[in-house]
Amino acid sequence: MQAIIFANRSGDELAPLNSHYSPALLPIGNKAVIEYTLEDIVKSGITKIKLIVSSQAKEIEQYLGQGERWGLEIDYFLSKPEEETGLILKRLALSSEESLLLVRGDIFRSPSIAQFIDFSMDFSDDFVQAKMENQNAGMMLLPAALPYIADIDWPFSPHFDSTSVVTLVLHGRCFMLDSFRSYMDANLSLATNELPSLSPSERSYISANPQQDFYVGAKARTGPLNEQDGWGIIGENSRIEDKVQLKECIVIGSNCLIDKESTLENCIILPNTYVGEKLEVKNSILCKNLLINLQNSGVIQINDQALIGANESQAKPGKNKTGSITKGLLLILLVTSLPLWPLLTLYSSIRNALMKQAEDSTISDTFIDNLGQTFPAWRWNIPSAITARLPQLYHVLTGRLDLFGDSPEARYATGKEQRRLGVLGPVQLLLDHTAPEEERQLLELEFDADLRATKYLHLLWRAFE
Repeated sequence: MQAIIFANRSGDELAPLNSHYSPALLPIGNKAVIEYTLEDIVKSGITKIKLIVSSQAKEIEQYLGQGERWGLEIDYFLSKPEEETGLILKRLALSSEESLLLVRGDIFRSPSIAQFIDFSMDFSDDFVQAKMENQNAGMMLLPAALPYIADIDWPFSPHFDSTSVVTLVLHGRCFMLDSFRSYMDANLSLATNELPSLSPSERSYISANPQQDFYVGAKARTGPLNEQDGWGIIGENSRIEDKVQLKECIVIGSNCLIDKESTLENCIILPNTYVGEKLEVKNSILCKNLLINLQNSGVIQINDQALIGANESQAKPGKNKTGSITKGLLLILLVTSLPLWPLLTLYSSIRNALMKQAEDSTISDTFIDNLGQTFPAWRWNIPSAITARLPQLYHVLTGRLDLFGDSPEARYATGKEQRRLGVLGPVQLLLDHTAPEEERQLLELEFDADLRATKYLHLLWRAFE
């Protein structure tokens, strides 16, 4: 037996969220909706799948591949958005006698496919309609279901035959994902462990709530969750800053940043989203720059990235912005300067002794490298800021540091404490290491506001002056 999965919904009911996700790829507890269907199919013993996709076919195929992760063979077939099932089956040219499972992969339901197939096999001559929570569960078995295939078209028809067919009532929960409320309820039900035979895959951590836990993905930084009154799911590589308050049920996607002193209550934060400092959000869905309020279904697009925005500009681990030509020039500069290093060290030592400053001739600057790790890198304590930082160019050549650090856009998206300063920059070249934090921030803001393409050349010129 093989399965035909329908993932060809346009998702207009969820606009403008459907501009970021097709219904089949909506995250439920940090896993796409269609993944739950694939896992359920695998448990039934089916390994060959025909996947019907539409306007967001490329995204779905990139996400699922050929099905290797699940031990499946997936063949993709293109259709019009929400095209009639009968027309699609005609193009597939399938045998009318072959047993085929038809199932929607863009709704969310408790695992039940194996039970449905076993029951349907006992009534091979009858159409078995599957119900869950008194709703169409979005699955049927051919060839007996051929006269009724319109029942799996999206949107589901309110008509449901109860006289001429066999009805199987399946235990569990079923969410149509045809509204923001339905999508919210699906996530919160999973996070609260209300779904039979389904639980979050992340590791469990105790919260301050005695009845519910947090489920945390790999490499997430959360702080002490046992002090949080809320519970829920936190995706991998996400970061929750100091003094953040999590209340009631919270689902945070992967690669999110929740900035310090913000408050989240009964919310979904979709992947790659930044939540700004001291922001209070309640009963809402946040997706990059979209804020969807569940109480009135209102949608607000936020254009201030200091409030909410995309967190995708965060540099990927190991990615360095310094080009190969620049690295070559820096290598030449570093090698040719080596004979001067003993003289610079001697000069720095004498200067320190005369000025009665640090006992050591070197000073350590603190950086955040391209892997997100904090580390010190030494420089000479001499007046020339550029010459003093010659030893730090080694870290640029190895890819550990960028020459000029993050762009302002990356700072707003990833949080101020996570930006990489780089070896050269306004703070490093124009201020003493003892300058107060307020002066450092003002200088950075002034530099960020300079839109000239040559601003780095002007910076170097000011440093030489």
